[in-house]
Amino acid sequence: MVKYLKVGNATCTTIALVGLKDCGLHQEVCQVALKVVGGLEVLLNILRTSNLRCNVGALQVLEGACSYMSTRAAVYKLGGLQVLQGLVGHCQVEVRGLAASVLAQVCALSAARSTLIRDGGVATLVSLLRVEVSALNTDTELAIAVEGAARALWACSVSRNGRAALLRAGGLELVGGLLAVSRPTLLVPVVGVIHQCIAEAVFRERVEAAGYTSALVKLLHSPSPQLQVLATKALARCSVLEATSARLVREGGLEVLVNLLNREAQPYVDALVEKDPTFAKDAGLLGETPGVPRSRKQSMMPDGGGSMAGVGQASGTTNGDGAGGAEGDGVGRPDAHHPSAGGGQKVGDSELLEAVSEAIWHVSLLPEHVAAVKDLNAVPVLVALLHHNDEKVLTNVVGALGEVAGDPDCCLTLLGGGGVTTLIQLLRRTSDKLLLNVTRALGSCAAEDEALTALLQQDGLRLLWSHLKNPNCRVQASAANAICTCLQQESEGLAEVVRSLVGGIELLVSLLESESESVLSSVCAAIARIARDPQNLAIMTDYGAVTSLSRLAVRENNSLRPYLAEAIAACCVSRETGLLFGQAGAVAPLVQYLETDDSTIRRPTCRALHRLSLEPENCVTLHQSGAVPLLLEMLGSEDEVVQEAAADCLRNIRLLALQRCKAHARSARVSPRGSLSSRR
Repeated sequence: MVKYLKVGNATCTTIALVGLKDCGLHQEVCQVALKVVGGLEVLLNILRTSNLRCNVGALQVLEGACSYMSTRAAVYKLGGLQVLQGLVGHCQVEVRGLAASVLAQVCALSAARSTLIRDGGVATLVSLLRVEVSALNTDTELAIAVEGAARALWACSVSRNGRAALLRAGGLELVGGLLAVSRPTLLVPVVGVIHQCIAEAVFRERVEAAGYTSALVKLLHSPSPQLQVLATKALARCSVLEATSARLVREGGLEVLVNLLNREAQPYVDALVEKDPTFAKDAGLLGETPGVPRSRKQSMMPDGGGSMAGVGQASGTTNGDGAGGAEGDGVGRPDAHHPSAGGGQKVGDSELLEAVSEAIWHVSLLPEHVAAVKDLNAVPVLVALLHHNDEKVLTNVVGALGEVAGDPDCCLTLLGGGGVTTLIQLLRRTSDKLLLNVTRALGSCAAEDEALTALLQQDGLRLLWSHLKNPNCRVQASAANAICTCLQQESEGLAEVVRSLVGGIELLVSLLESESESVLSSVCAAIARIARDPQNLAIMTDYGAVTSLSRLAVRENNSLRPYLAEAIAACCVSRETGLLFGQAGAVAPLVQYLETDDSTIRRPTCRALHRLSLEPENCVTLHQSGAVPLLLEMLGSEDEVVQEAAADCLRNIRLLALQRCKAHARSARVSPRGSLSSRR
């Protein structure tokens, strides 16, 4: 066939292209043969001609041949990118669409994508989207061309530079306008572009301001599994915005997400029901459950079915765009969803569940939405999913549970379903994203006495403490926050448990040398709790906690100052410790904390200065540092704690002054020379 392509006759070339198209180019062996005999070079040469039929035929052959990465790389190395980019502006709609479709496949290569963006190809592709949206529902040829351009833009939007070029060309508004089209094959790349773009905050705000999220909520009902997954993933990324989160709840999107969660999590719910029927009955997992009516749940499923086969049972891997946080990485592989990639492959096994759980997690970030999640009975289902084997799904599920665990009822549900035990077991994992959410969730649970008791009984405090050694600063800070919450509770023997952790207090004090402000704040908060026990305070002092805290006092960081002042106040329960802080130079910097209007800083600072003023030498430093006028101002505060601490501190300073006056008077009566000396 390639031999006849070289004849030079237009008719012969057209016939050879038709035959070549039927040679099974979707098979890798045929693509290898095409490259070996020089077929790709000939096809690209044909594209440089002005014969319309030959151009269309060559593009159709390349479209089928570029399903494998090796063929795409060969086309790029042969200069095919420039040829295809030129054909994107062809006068014929069919040629434009086919050229854009081949470009979309070739741009799966990062080098090709970068070249296209650098050469201004994004603006050329955006120009193909400037069509009447109403015409796309009737004009199939035009819709196919726009679809090809959208898929090429989807491939380019994986790159940060591609997203910036799309924004400069005004492509986001054009892509958003295509959400009104009723063609699922066109909507897939359109939603894919939006999903990639909203990895950045500037795009998220624009998408929400333009109201595109409402269209995405409607697409949750789509019968297309690919479209449903992409819409859910886009909403999951965008729902970190409060406006999008509120829109999801207001427009019924949260209910749809919970229905999808119930469907995808059914095997895990069944396992939980079999393991603990009593809990399942109490949690509403048996029979009709409030907020999730079975009849409505069935009607919302794709293809009107109630089985797991629609989306979740297809084999394959996830697209690897990352999960677990309000911040996405935006590096998903668009060709994993392309109908032309791999013969229209189905979505991954856990992909929809990953997106749904992430969206529910982000919605739960707002306390007022926790009640909505609880009313829809999603918490027991999330508890069942703690046994999921996909780490991304698990990260999102734990994140959602960490947000709802602040509600006492949800915390009891988590405890009753064995969720606290499972979370403690997850502390042995190594994924930073998962550990970050697990430590946060356990910190939320520790506010409840029953959950704290379970955590202590199952060695959870020791495991939390072990993550203070984690190289990730965010995990360190989250673990320290969880420890702080545990120590806030007045549990018997808790101080002794802290002492029993070999090297635990030493490790905590050593973190005061950290460069992370969040770690320092969390550690200072934990030290303020540990210092309540005199023995633990003595151990911390031996390890140099006073010196480390004093060094931090000079930092001008308002987020650190309240925790640092609280830690110093807690450590100054004895005059000896207060003297050590004075000798370490912590008194004068603390006086400057009173110059702020932030009440969260003033209160612990006044308490710390009051306790430091119990030592006479510190009173002298306070007076010399100009603390008296600031403390007098604090007497007019509306906060009674600040008033009392400031008054006590002034009292101590004044008592020292009176004692010195009396001492001078006595010395004057004894020796006139001493009196003269004192006056000098």
